[in-house]
Amino acid sequence: MRQLAEIKKEIAGMAGLALEMWQMTYRSFMDHDLELLGGVLEKENSLNDLEKRLTQGLVELGRASGKKEEKHAITIYADVVGDLELIGDYCKDVLERVQIKIEEKLLFSDDAVKEYSELYRKTEHALTEVVNALARDDLTLIKAVLKNEEHIDSLVDEYRRRHTQRLLDGVCSPLACNMFLNMVDFSAAVYYHTKKIARNLLKVKL
Repeated sequence: MRQLAEIKKEIAGMAGLALEMWQMTYRSFMDHDLELLGGVLEKENSLNDLEKRLTQGLVELGRASGKKEEKHAITIYADVVGDLELIGDYCKDVLERVQIKIEEKLLFSDDAVKEYSELYRKTEHALTEVVNALARDDLTLIKAVLKNEEHIDSLVDEYRRRHTQRLLDGVCSPLACNMFLNMVDFSAAVYYHTKKIARNLLKVKL
């Protein structure tokens, strides 16, 4: 049976994979590059396989462990694995909208691109800090993630308001508007799960 230390290393690798997917999704958007689609889908398959294997390993370890603190940590890491898998799903969802945008030749205004890029960067920064904390097995680094927590809900609400106004002003088409709002919502979901991972990791006492 694998030990928790070994599983934690694999979870760090899984987090790094999720970050790579997030970055590739953005590159595809900025470069109008559909060739990246296959690479992201391959990584998502790997992420799904990791989720199944790591969850099973954590369940087996939790059943065998007689230590209360270790059981608590195992439960938290199982939750982290689930959140990382969901981040991969949202990356795929964003990429599907990017694909539609490219294939339908939909135009985003400069303001829309700027807003989406800002949300991407905030999320990438938070996810990168989570990856670093897991890779170094130093969960005190997680405090920086939560210290810099942004009010994403308010930001998304403001972006939605602005974009609706652009639609009414004829700056963008209804389909382009729908794709933009979907991408914003999915990006906010990635940010939410990243913060959830950070909050959970701070509860680990081992």
